[in-house]
Order: sequence, then C-alpha cells, then structure tokens
Amino acid sequence: MPGIPPNVRVARWLPQQDILGHPRLRLFITHGGLLSTLESVYHGRTVLGVPVFGDQMGNMRDVERQGWGKALSWDDLTEERLLQGILSVMHNKTMHEIVQSKSLLMKDRLMTPRDLVLFWTEYVIRHKGAAHLKCPLAQMPWYKVYNVDVWLIFAMLCMLIVWLLFYAIRAVLRFLFKKMKFKRD
Repeated sequence: MPGIPPNVRVARWLPQQDILGHPRLRLFITHGGLLSTLESVYHGRTVLGVPVFGDQMGNMRDVERQGWGKALSWDDLTEERLLQGILSVMHNKTMHEIVQSKSLLMKDRLMTPRDLVLFWTEYVIRHKGAAHLKCPLAQMPWYKVYNVDVWLIFAMLCMLIVWLLFYAIRAVLRFLFKKMKFKRD
C-alpha cells in the first residue's frame, strides 16, 4: 500500500496477544468482541471500539460505562470522528488508570495458570483419574437426565385437572339449564 507511515505495519494476520502486550501500545482499536475486550483489560489497554453486530454493541456499552474506552458508531464513522476518538482515548489519563486497575484485579491470582494446570494434572494422576470429580450425568440414563418421568407425571396431572374442570363445568351448566327449563314450564 502506498503512503504508509514507517510506524504502521500491514499484514494479513498479526498476533493480537503479542500486540496488546507490547509496552509501547497506547490504544487498541477493536470491533468490541468479548475476547478482544477481555484481552484488552488483561493487558491494561484502553480501547476505541467500532462495533458492527452481535454482542459487540453491548460489550462496548459496558466498556464506556466502566470508563476505560469509547465506542464509535459504524454508521456515523468519519475520518474526523475517528481521529477525535483516537486522541480522546489516548490522552485520557482516567481511562488509562481505570483499565490498569482492572488489569491488576484480573492478574491477581493465587497461582499462575501454568501452576494451576500442573496442580490439577498431578491431582488427577495421584487419585487415579479422580472419579470423585466426574459429573454423575455421564452415567445416568437420558430419561433421568432430562427428568422425563417428572414431566410425564406433571403432564398427566395437568390433563387430569383439565378433564375434571371440563366435567365440573359441564355438570354445572347442565344443572343450570335444567333449572331454567323447569322455570319456563
């Protein structure tokens, strides 16, 4: 592409985690998908979102509400609005502080993910497959899993109630019409 500044790189695919983790990154422009927003928080990066569809609008509303980014409407996107959005988010110290505090909360863990995986792997090996942690649904028949017996009894009770109501209303109506017939005679 002609006219690209030296600090801009164009490629078919770039590793988003590596880019977000780069210490010189100051702003992440995103569509506002759930994983992009979570990764932005993890790395402590403010975002400028341009949501297109699905959950992206809601995610960017949450980002704006929490105060660590800004959303632009795709329909109203112009060069001036994009530049204004970039500058307003990049130079907003409050947004940067908010996302940094959220990043610290997200990274505050008892152990690293690697240590956690190692612990549970060793745990399963120590306990010979850890059968006590397996979900009992895997061993249950399908009709118990979906409570078919309970639903059948419930449906039968509902049908019985409807049948009883039908015959009760019919008996009352017959009684009333017989009384009315006798009064005419």
